[in-house]
Formats: sequence, structure tokens, C-alpha cells
Amino acid sequence: MPAPDTTPYVHGQQFGAPVHTVPPAPGAGGRSLFVRFTRSVFWAILFSSLGVVAGTALITWEYLQPPFEPGSEMERDLLDEIMDAVELHPLVDSLRQANWIEDNYYAGHADSIGTGGMHLVAEKLQGTQGITMRTFKHPTQEFTMMVAFLGFGVEGWPDVIHGGIITTLIQEGIDRQIHNFYEKYGNQHAQAISVDFKRRMRPGEVYAVIVPPAQVEMNPPQPEVMHLQMMPMVVRIEAPPRITPEALTIELPSMEELHAVANVQVRLVQDVTPERMAELEAGFASQKIEDK
Repeated sequence: MPAPDTTPYVHGQQFGAPVHTVPPAPGAGGRSLFVRFTRSVFWAILFSSLGVVAGTALITWEYLQPPFEPGSEMERDLLDEIMDAVELHPLVDSLRQANWIEDNYYAGHADSIGTGGMHLVAEKLQGTQGITMRTFKHPTQEFTMMVAFLGFGVEGWPDVIHGGIITTLIQEGIDRQIHNFYEKYGNQHAQAISVDFKRRMRPGEVYAVIVPPAQVEMNPPQPEVMHLQMMPMVVRIEAPPRITPEALTIELPSMEELHAVANVQVRLVQDVTPERMAELEAGFASQKIEDK
């Protein structure tokens, strides 16, 4: 029961009800902060767990789906959708708008898909589970660019493209670069390649292999031999990189777009007599011994 008000009455003074302040119970504020913090952590863990479970379930569902039967109408429809996606990709459209010259080499092998052709990239690896590719060369500079869609059948780990496939794409870019600009120096005799994998590549995405101009070196005692040094790279971009002809450099929007870069050395040898080739081979062997 509240205590009676014993304040004396004064005539003319405005009446005001007394205000009583009740102090909070000891520790109440601490418990409230702790409860709110615990509740926030609980909801954060709950939604994070749900996200992980949903993502894992989606990836698992993708891998449990069997591929379409080769040659079936469903596989052909899916292949047409993939080809349309490559054709309509912003990078392919930008290359065409910039007057890059398109090579229909891979498109010309599309009818060989599933028939057991001999070419690894153009025939063996093409299809809904493999590689769908377009290739271009610069109209004035010695640049080759390949644009490739990578399917779910070329993975090493789940949701990660196999490193061997990446190296194969780089090698294909090297071969196209030599075909486009350096065949006049002879046939490919030997090659050394080292690949630095920067970031993982995922299936279901479109990537580009860019091969800049090679550094060409000739050994005067062997005028029939030409050495090329290249640095191809694998990127994920939606527009052609800006090329500076004076410095022969490539400017990417961000280093996050760079997924792999290779250091390549190629030896080209012109057609010579068997006797001359034997002399060159002896020179190559002695050079290896000296390098050791």
C-alpha cells in the first residue's frame, strides 16, 4: 500500500502528484545485453547454416543429375542453348563490334560432336559436358583470343575446373597463335610450359584465353631455328581488354579477373634436309648439356 502524502497544503499552489523512481534490479541491464547478443548469434548461425545447407543441396542436386543421352533430342537442345549463350555473350559481341577476325575452326567441327573425332578440343571435348568455343585474332596486332564455355564434365573437384583442362586451353591458344602469326618461321619442334594457377575456375561459366604477341629470338649460328617466348593468360571478362600497341600491353579491369597465366617457350624449325636436321639436333643436345 503506498504511503500517504503528508505535504502541508498551501493555498494557491498547484497540486502535483509525487513521482517515485524505482531503481532497476541489480544485473538487469547486463542480462538484457547478454540475451540480445545471444539471440543475434543464434539467428546468425541459423541463417548461415541454412545457406550452407541450401548451397550444398543445390550442388549435390546438380551432380546427381545424369547427363543427357548422347545424340538425344534433349542433349541437342541443351547444346543449342549453350551455343546461343556463347554467341550472345557480351565479350563475343564486343569482339565482333571491334572488328576482331573470327576463325570458324571450332564451329566447323560442331557436327563431329559425339562421333569420336581425333581433335581433342574441337571434337573430343566439345559437347554439353565439355567445351564450346569461339576464337578470334586482332585485325592489326598479333593477339589471339579464345572464348570458351566450360561444362560440368571437365571438373577435377566438384565445382572446380580441372587444371589439365585449363592447361589444354592454354596450349590450344598457343597453337592458334602460332597458326595465325608465326607459321612462316617453321614447324613446332619443342616446347616448355609452366602454368601459374591464380584463382579457381567454375563450370557453367565463360572464360577467355588471351595470347599476346610472342617475343621472337633467332640464334645466328642456326638461322633455320626461331625461338618464341609467350605469356598467355586465362581471364573472365565481358569486354575486350584495352591493348596498347606501343607497349604491347593488356589492361584488365581487375586482377580478380585473372585466373591463370603461363610462361611458354617454343622452338620453331624450318624445313631442312635430314642431314641439316641431324646437325641441329646435335646442337640442341649440346646446348642442354651446357645449360645443366
